[in-house]
Amino acid sequence: MLGRTGILRGMAGLALALAAAPVATSAWAQTAVLPPVATTPDPSALNLTQRGIPAEASAENGVLARERALAAGRRTAWERALSEAGLPPVNLSDQRLEDMVRSIVIEQERTAPTRYTGRITVVFDPNRVRSALGGSVSVPGASPPPVAAGAPASNWIEARAIYRSMGEWLELQRRLRGAPPVASVDIQAIAVDAARVRLGLRAPPPEAAALLAAIGIALEQAGPSWRLGLAGS
Repeated sequence: MLGRTGILRGMAGLALALAAAPVATSAWAQTAVLPPVATTPDPSALNLTQRGIPAEASAENGVLARERALAAGRRTAWERALSEAGLPPVNLSDQRLEDMVRSIVIEQERTAPTRYTGRITVVFDPNRVRSALGGSVSVPGASPPPVAAGAPASNWIEARAIYRSMGEWLELQRRLRGAPPVASVDIQAIAVDAARVRLGLRAPPPEAAALLAAIGIALEQAGPSWRLGLAGS
């Protein structure tokens, strides 16, 4: 049998357990009602090919009903693409949406004298989507945005320019100094067939290289440095 001391100890332990229970319950309740962690929109998840889009409309004739149904389908596809990527709605006119569509594939359709019902796949043009979003969102598949001439340099690289004649070297300089992505050209050393130059670029080097390629200048990374020359030389 328990003695008096054992009974007192048991009662004290029970009191402590009961006192702690509300604290644990309260802590559990606070944890249970914590708000969910907010997710950051991921523009890279922007899906420009929207499949299974419903396209339905009625009109005074079947041709007009089809046009209205496709217009409604384009808008549904646009709204779904933004929603899936976590981007806010961007309201555009029917004509603007039509201009942004690269192609429409009819998955299934049913026509009637005054009604059109179908499902379509809508493929948006990445460059026009980027333009519609104001250039603030990186759109998969879009080409680099144009670089504004006259803007200051934001990137600097050292490159080894290679040429086969003085005429080729002069032509390379002429193209560089007139290229929109190039803010400055600093010649640090020069020889008969090569020169070391420091370029001030208005865009990150990979983007600048893509823009320079369009005007016949090859800018390629060679290990830690860069190689420069006329394309095809």
